[in-house]
Amino acid sequence: MVLDTNVIIDYLIGKEDVVREINSYRKDELSTTFVNVYELLKNASRKIMEDVIQNLRVYQSNELSEREAANAYHELRSIGKMMSVSDLMIFGICVANDEVLITQDKAFAYLRSTNVKIMK
Repeated sequence: MVLDTNVIIDYLIGKEDVVREINSYRKDELSTTFVNVYELLKNASRKIMEDVIQNLRVYQSNELSEREAANAYHELRSIGKMMSVSDLMIFGICVANDEVLITQDKAFAYLRSTNVKIMK
């Protein structure tokens, strides 16, 4: 399970539904991406985020994830929708690693994929 930036932040502030969701997984099942690490480190307390990141597997980009991100871009473009490059990269990394992204970002709903779980 790859945790999106919004999920990690809401977990840290103790949002009940997010805490319950994350706690339903084993710690060794939780991961994030290098994109999320960047977003966390630029927008929040570095010390707190460094501690959080230490406990997560961090996926990197590779050629397959970049191709998957490009495929998602073309899929969205064909239906007149768009996402940020960072979100497309996160999605591509999840698909390339056969992981599920846990997010609260409803923009991911436009992607027809079993690699995304949108929290309500």
